[in-house]
Amino acid sequence: MAIPAELLQSLAAPGGGQVALVIGAGCSVGHPTSIPLAGDLSEAVERQLVLNGRLQANQCPNPRDLAALASLVFQICNNQVELVQCFPIQRMRLARANLGYKLLVALMSEGAISHVLSLNFDLAIQNAAAELGIEIATIAAVNEPVPIRAALVQLHGNANSEPDHLVLRTEVMDGEWIGQWHQVVAQQVLAAPTVLFAGLGSPAPVLTATIAMIQGALGGNKALYQADIVPFAQSGFAAQLEIPEQRYIQESWDAVVTRLAERIAAQQVDSLSRSGRALLTENHYGEADLQRFTGIAAKLADQSLLTLGKMRAFADLDRDKLYRPHSVRDDEFMSEPMLRLVKVAERFGLDTAPTPAGTWALRRNGQAIAQIVLATGRGVRRMAAVETPRQNHLRHHRGERPDARRHRSDRRPYRRGARIRSRRPHCRREAGRHHRRPHRALAGLCQRSALHRPYRRALACRLTAFRFRHRP
Repeated sequence: MAIPAELLQSLAAPGGGQVALVIGAGCSVGHPTSIPLAGDLSEAVERQLVLNGRLQANQCPNPRDLAALASLVFQICNNQVELVQCFPIQRMRLARANLGYKLLVALMSEGAISHVLSLNFDLAIQNAAAELGIEIATIAAVNEPVPIRAALVQLHGNANSEPDHLVLRTEVMDGEWIGQWHQVVAQQVLAAPTVLFAGLGSPAPVLTATIAMIQGALGGNKALYQADIVPFAQSGFAAQLEIPEQRYIQESWDAVVTRLAERIAAQQVDSLSRSGRALLTENHYGEADLQRFTGIAAKLADQSLLTLGKMRAFADLDRDKLYRPHSVRDDEFMSEPMLRLVKVAERFGLDTAPTPAGTWALRRNGQAIAQIVLATGRGVRRMAAVETPRQNHLRHHRGERPDARRHRSDRRPYRRGARIRSRRPHCRREAGRHHRRPHRALAGLCQRSALHRPYRRALACRLTAFRFRHRP
């Protein structure tokens, strides 16, 4: 099902911060996060409590109701410790992020999504942020303030919370939150002009009551959307919030977030094309070069938001991040390196294509022969800023210290009588060989990593090939 145009418009609104997201257990059930739903988790916990002798068989009327099970254990033990000990806590802490969570973190860093209100206990979103090198604020304890900037709010606590601080019992969910921190935080997050609910099968009283109050104050002008895999007629949450069918998205979690990220990615590619052409025009490039740049920028239209962020992070020589948020300055710094890449490919009769890894592939007759990483010194970094990390990387794979320099005695001894071959042709025969086989010149170029020319505005371009393969 298509994403409503109004939701995409709010997501890409100038300034951002128009969309808030509320997620439930349905977002963490997919691979590789693979956290069980509340009903399945409740049944497994109830079996463990019966085997441990804490509960009698059939003592809980509905073993699939986690809130009722938590209330029963609290009545017996006067705490939630034994209940939480049966949770897969370590699995929740180390939960791997699925594609939807990675794209969600990228959208938060871009400012497209203001806040994320989660009812889950796992740390998949935090792990996704750590993997991409993005810092996000996380609020999971009572009385913690919610920042204005993008943040993750885990309303019921998370796997790092104390067992008795987790919101599990029926009486806590139904009434004890009124006038407390949970209601205040829900009001702050849900006050966004547009709210998207995803992965919520059953209604949560704190959410439904807060939404009803805000809708009454705004005269019903708040835009509410819901995404779930079940049909619209079977969604009790949509019925309780009175979400119309045209605002209901029947898709999986990964599919919905992927479509939202495609809207932001398309906007970034358009910005790159316009900003790059403006800079090249200002630097007095001809129409042919402008057409070359427009063509290579158009090849990014099919790439994901994560790929675009990787390219910007690589170009900035940032080894600690796999995603860099978009800015117009990044577009301007990348315009001339991309143009130089096109000219190099044309010189040797190669085709260029972006890869999901954030690199550029050089191909001949459909076969990849090299992969290129574009990097820029941004007018302040010299070639040494590229060479030092690259040399340390090679030393790391050789088992040497990153800052170690090989002693003269460790170098390969010179063998008498060895023939030293020059890289450059010194005769017409050798020159003709390079002319007939331009891949050899490209191989030397990639092995030496020496493609460097001074640019206008003190821009330095570095094209580094880390994989080269040729079949004669």
